[in-house]
Amino acid sequence: MLKFKIPPRLDVVSSTETEKKLVSLLNSEKPNQLVCDFSEADYVSSAGLRIMLLFSKRMKNNGGECILCGMKKSVLDVFKLAGFDAILDIRDSVE
Repeated sequence: MLKFKIPPRLDVVSSTETEKKLVSLLNSEKPNQLVCDFSEADYVSSAGLRIMLLFSKRMKNNGGECILCGMKKSVLDVFKLAGFDAILDIRDSVE
């Protein structure tokens, strides 16, 4: 299992760096489970949604799973509005 802390803002600027870090970690560690901790995230843009969808698909294609957790209500609302709560594994906490 690989735990990854999502930055306070997952937007056009930070999503590129976040994506690079995740690609590097996944390539080096090859985990069967990726846990993205959103507890510090206050804002997620469409660019942030895109990379979460990308990594969820990547993990599933490799026989693993991607879990998103610890979202504040405002961040969870963005995922729900986009309909991503129906296609991504979103949980309340890291545990």
